Amino acid sequence: MFTIKVLTFVFISCLDLWDKVQHGLGSMNKIGVKKFHFRSIAAFLVVFFAFSSAMADTRRYKFDVLIRGIKAGQLRYAIETKGASYGVHGILESTGLVGLLVRYHFDAQAVGKHFGNQYQPKHYKEVSDTGRRKSEKIIRYQNGIPKVTSKKPWQPHWLDPSTQEGTLDPMTAMAALLSDQSKNDLCKLYLPMFDGARRVEITLSGLEKTESGAQCSGVYQRIGGFTEKERAEGENLPFILNYKIENDLYRVQRFDITTLRGRASFVRQ
Repeated sequence: MFTIKVLTFVFISCLDLWDKVQHGLGSMNKIGVKKFHFRSIAAFLVVFFAFSSAMADTRRYKFDVLIRGIKAGQLRYAIETKGASYGVHGILESTGLVGLLVRYHFDAQAVGKHFGNQYQPKHYKEVSDTGRRKSEKIIRYQNGIPKVTSKKPWQPHWLDPSTQEGTLDPMTAMAALLSDQSKNDLCKLYLPMFDGARRVEITLSGLEKTESGAQCSGVYQRIGGFTEKERAEGENLPFILNYKIENDLYRVQRFDITTLRGRASFVRQ
């Protein structure tokens, strides 16, 4: 049977949200798929970008999440940039058969600065709803050091945020991983991500040209903040990004990761 654990494992590969979905496994509630309006993005970003007179560039993305070839969820997000500033807002939720059995809704927003493929987040907020419980987390960055606000009780295996200078929040890391790339930047990403408790490092390499574009191989590595059980489920997970070239840019069409539970995928819509 598909569980929200399985649905989210592929998302964990770039965001590591395992702890957020463990509590949702017993929830079997029918849900309607929530509508996603980019008005919320505009409201979130209007103050942040008010200082800039440059025209904003907004890009919107949608990926179906497949587990063993069956649709289990959907990821939708938008990125708005003005000069060196960026804002990103995304939603991941269970859909299809999984959506009828297990409710999961994750909403995240981040703002910061970027210079090419280098990102410096300033503020991050996430809200997750498993049907049984809701949780919220805020990460603020001061001189690149994350400061975490959460009602969750601290766990002894979690990492100290003050030791995680220079890391990215989950939403920024996800958007960077799935972002459009120039020919010169293909397969050169290194994304150190800290979700407020755990650190992972995502590395792209292994460029191969294909008929439609290119393919990059990568590794998702759990660095610290995990339980022994979580580490036993995998510390180094291989994945593949397939790109299609459009107007001299390489755009991710598919993201596949091999897990202990089989293959999971993001497929662009």
